[in-house]
Amino acid sequence: METNITLWQFLLELLLNNQYKDIITWTNNDGEFKLVNAEEVAKLWGLRKNKHNMNYDKLSRALRYYYDKNIIKKVLVI
Repeated sequence: METNITLWQFLLELLLNNQYKDIITWTNNDGEFKLVNAEEVAKLWGLRKNKHNMNYDKLSRALRYYYDKNIIKKVLVI
């Protein structure tokens, strides 16, 4: 399994695999997705990167970096 993968590539990989639809899912056809079980996504990310202490707090830090760099955008649900 490739460990030299970016977070956005990893998230896309999960989104394209129906096996993970209970933890991350598309919300529409415009590229919008939702972390259904953010802790589980973080755990899988940690396993993939061989960082066993990964949790959602650490994953969310990386996501905020992506927001700042306009790699992904946060959608607020009202």
